Amino acid sequence: MDRERVWGQVTDERRAVLDLLEELAPAEWDAPTLCAGWRVRELVAHLTMPTRTGPLAATVGLARARLDVDRYFNQWATEHGRAPVPDLVRQWRDVVESGRRPRDGTPGGVLVETVAHAQDLRRPLRRPAATPPDRLRTALQAAVRLGRPFRSRQRATGLHWVASDVDWSWGTPGDPEVRGHGDDLLLAMLGRPAVLRDLSGTGVVRLVG
Repeated sequence: MDRERVWGQVTDERRAVLDLLEELAPAEWDAPTLCAGWRVRELVAHLTMPTRTGPLAATVGLARARLDVDRYFNQWATEHGRAPVPDLVRQWRDVVESGRRPRDGTPGGVLVETVAHAQDLRRPLRRPAATPPDRLRTALQAAVRLGRPFRSRQRATGLHWVASDVDWSWGTPGDPEVRGHGDDLLLAMLGRPAVLRDLSGTGVVRLVG
């Protein structure tokens, strides 16, 4: 992938998220998201994590979480999600143009996380917006290669993924198929059960549970 082009897509997606956050009413910051246990405020705090946490702080945080990455993410999001809304918006605004990314992270991985979390926010808030096709194709192509902590490569393997709204497919024709809108495919690869009802094909059963 062209790293500069992908990073430009990350910035564009971050700007779209900023536009959404600046529109939210105070009560909406306490609304649930598609990420279990996280409200809007926790999810936004989580998205600012790579630009606010250096290697030393991340190492200490992981140690306190007994090297459980998911526990570490939850602890960090819970603590920093308590910030006042204006602070959370300001912190996200600082992220938009930032070139920092997680240790061992890639532009493709950052794009996958940003696109997916934008949908995690939008759908429960009933503020839908499809990801632009070029950006979505890049995210899908990156997702099928990502291992931990995403685990999307593991979920994608052995299935034939076909987007119905953008020109994208992956896998071997003849393998169990998973078909649907590209944003739904991306969320399914990342383990969001809420989208499975909107997908079709014999491969969907493998994603349940």
